[in-house]
Amino acid sequence: MPPGQYPQYPPPKQGMSSGAKIAIIIGCVVLGLMVLFGVFVGILAVAVTPKLTEARTKLELKQMEDLRSGLLNIVVDSSKRVKLAKDKQIKDTRGEEFWIAALENGVIDEQLAPRLTSLMSTNETSLRDYRTGDGIPSGMHVSFTAPKANEMMAVMNRRGTKRCVVITWNSRNWKNENGDRVPVVWSDEESPMWMTFEEAQRDWGITRAEWDDPRGHLFGKKEPFQFTFE
Repeated sequence: MPPGQYPQYPPPKQGMSSGAKIAIIIGCVVLGLMVLFGVFVGILAVAVTPKLTEARTKLELKQMEDLRSGLLNIVVDSSKRVKLAKDKQIKDTRGEEFWIAALENGVIDEQLAPRLTSLMSTNETSLRDYRTGDGIPSGMHVSFTAPKANEMMAVMNRRGTKRCVVITWNSRNWKNENGDRVPVVWSDEESPMWMTFEEAQRDWGITRAEWDDPRGHLFGKKEPFQFTFE
């Protein structure tokens, strides 16, 4: 190298290759698509979730209506009425024991078995696999209360100021809706409906402590739940 001439410092930067540029562009496009997809999924969830919740709520009441119809069918069948009042395997049962005994002894139709599990339950296995003659599978549970079998007809005939709850969620399912409300089948109503704590407090004088502990303070003890049991 001739005296007085030195290499340029720092060396000039080499230009980015076309391949690297393409890779960066592709990466940016993919990242952008992922962000857009996440936004889309979020919007879809916001739009769809309320509709799914509403549909499930309607189905929950519908299956309770089917259970009520199953009890009413006993009224028009004399052999079933006799079993309900006198059969030692059924007459003294109540709540979950009643539903199971009624299924096993043909007092209610086996097609009602799947309806005995709340659609909102997070801690119970459905009775959908129940078959006549096989008994209730181990580990299966009912989600609803029921009156005592030999008092069923009298309870379902209570009207006006004597009206009472025939069926509602049991304590395992009481807070399926975060404890804000529970579905109830009234003795003088054809269709099930929702009861909120505010309504229970206003109309029946139920306290928050009682509402939060239905097994200890409501079922079989306090109006309008005095004739329904776990």
